[in-house]
Amino acid sequence: MIRNLIKLLVVVMSLALLGGCATVIQPIPAQDLNPKLKSGALVQKTNNFEVVMDTSASMEDPFQWNHFAYTSPMKTTKLEYEQHLVRLFNDTIPNLKLTAGLRDFAGERWLSRPYNTKLWYGMAPYVKEDLGKSIFEVNTGGVESPLDLAINAATADFKPLAGKSALVIFTDGLEMPKAVASAQAMKAALKDNICIYAVLIGSDPTGEGKALLDKVVKAGQCGILVNGKDVESAAGMANFVEKVFLGPAVAAAAVPPAAVLPPGAIAQLDTVYFDYDKYNVKPEFKDVVKKNADYFKANKANNVLIAGNCDERGTNEYNMALGQRRADSAAKALKAAGVEAKRIKTVSWGEEKPLCKESVEACWSKNRNALFYVMQP
Repeated sequence: MIRNLIKLLVVVMSLALLGGCATVIQPIPAQDLNPKLKSGALVQKTNNFEVVMDTSASMEDPFQWNHFAYTSPMKTTKLEYEQHLVRLFNDTIPNLKLTAGLRDFAGERWLSRPYNTKLWYGMAPYVKEDLGKSIFEVNTGGVESPLDLAINAATADFKPLAGKSALVIFTDGLEMPKAVASAQAMKAALKDNICIYAVLIGSDPTGEGKALLDKVVKAGQCGILVNGKDVESAAGMANFVEKVFLGPAVAAAAVPPAAVLPPGAIAQLDTVYFDYDKYNVKPEFKDVVKKNADYFKANKANNVLIAGNCDERGTNEYNMALGQRRADSAAKALKAAGVEAKRIKTVSWGEEKPLCKESVEACWSKNRNALFYVMQP
C-alpha cells in the first residue's frame, strides 16, 4: 500500500508537469483470421466477451518494450502499453456476431473517479470501431487494484446472455489477492459458459503477477495466461485471439450457435418452456421469470420483447394463437415479478421459428417456449 501511495504521488506530479500528454503509438497491422473462418477450418466458439483493463496507479509506471516500426525501444507507461495491446486484440477479432463489453478497475479518486470499476463499452452488439474508441477513454485511477470487483461486475454483465462467454483481463496482477475468489464465484455462477483469459502487463520481476493470474485463469477451468511480450506481434496476438474466439470445426460442432436476435434486440435472456398444447407458466420456471425480471428492474433503460413459440403439430392458425397466449402468459408473470407493463411487448411466431427441426418429442419440447429479448433503449 505504501509503495502504491508513493506511485500515486509521482503520477499526480507527472500529470501536473506534462499536462497528461500520452505517447502516440503506431498501431500494428492485425493478422486477418477471416480466411480460416471462411475455409471452415475454424468456427466460432464464443458468443460474448468482456475485456477488463487495469487502470490502477501501478499502470503509470514506466515500461520499455519493442515495437516493430521503431529501431529504438519504446518508452511508455504500462497503461499506454496495455492500451496498445488491447487495440491490437480488438483489431485482430475476425468478423463474428458477438456481444461485447469493456470494463476497467482502479481505486476511487477524489472528485475525478467515484467508482472502483466502470463499464466503458457495452454490453452491446460488438462494433470494432466503437470498442476501439473506448480503449483510449480510460485513465488511471487510485492506488487500489480491485480486480475482484471488476470480475464480480463482469459476472453480472454475462449472466443474462445466452451462449459461451470469455473474460479477457489485461493487468500486472499486483496487490489483488481477492481476485481468485471472485473468479471462482464467476465459474460457480456461469458454469461451463465462461472461460477466463489473462494478459500479464509489465516485467513482473518477483513473479507476483504471474502467480496471481495463474490462479485466476485456473479458476475458470478453461482459458490461458499469456505474457504481454507474447502478443506484441501480429502473429502472437492472432494466436491468442484464435484461442479466445475460435475452435476446430469438429470440436465446436456441439457448441450452441449465437442466438439470432430480432431487429432492435441486443441480448436474449433465459427461456420459459411449456407443456404440449398448454400456455400456463409452470412453477419450475418461477426462478427463470424472477431472474429475467431482476435484470429488467436493474436496467430500466431497456424494454423487453417476449416471443411465444409452438412445435409443428397443429395448424398454422392454431399455433399462432397458442404462441400469443404463451407470450401473454409469460408477460403476465414478468409483470407480477415487478416489471412495468408499458415496457413489455409480445409477439407470436407460432411454429415458424423452431429451435430444433426434428419431428421427435425431444425437439418439440424445445420449440414450445417463450423467448425473452432485451431491446435497445
